[in-house]
Amino acid sequence: TSIAWSRIFPQGDEPSPNPAGLRFYHDLFDECHKYGIEPVVTISHYEMPLGLVQTYGAWRSRKLVDFFERYCRTIFTEYKGKVKYWMTFNEINAIEFGPWNPAGLLITPGENREQVIYQAAHHQFVASALAVKYIHQHSNHAKVGAMIAYKTVYPYTCNPKDVIAAEKEKRKEYFFSDVQVRGKYPDYIWQY
Repeated sequence: TSIAWSRIFPQGDEPSPNPAGLRFYHDLFDECHKYGIEPVVTISHYEMPLGLVQTYGAWRSRKLVDFFERYCRTIFTEYKGKVKYWMTFNEINAIEFGPWNPAGLLITPGENREQVIYQAAHHQFVASALAVKYIHQHSNHAKVGAMIAYKTVYPYTCNPKDVIAAEKEKRKEYFFSDVQVRGKYPDYIWQY
């Protein structure tokens, strides 16, 4: 399941969480445990608070890293004994092919689309790393993972040009998981 960021912080930048939102997930996780269900929780699943889009331009702003960190600290602390398995972003690489749904990005005509997307992705990487660091510092049992939208890519033929083209296409997806799993930008992205 996922936690809706806007249920916990309706505008996204409030200093304090919404108690009714916190209670909702306590009830949900209690009900899961009542039936022996161990929840796996996605922290951000295409539901950024609209206030963050309107006020800050969504993930194009570095300020969202701090807001996301506050949100994560709140839910990790609140549900520490109820949730063991977390994922920071659902399909973090989906920002490439549809920037609105996963990241709240509205790209206007004349903007450098690729620059906006990769800057926003960088902010998400930083936010994800801070969330992972926090949970590892505060829990001996919790696990944090990453999720990407993955499609299989095959070369059109065995021609080396097709094989290289397929590898380049795969790297667009591997990039997102490589950063999250290895904690750094892979060498191949610097060549891009």
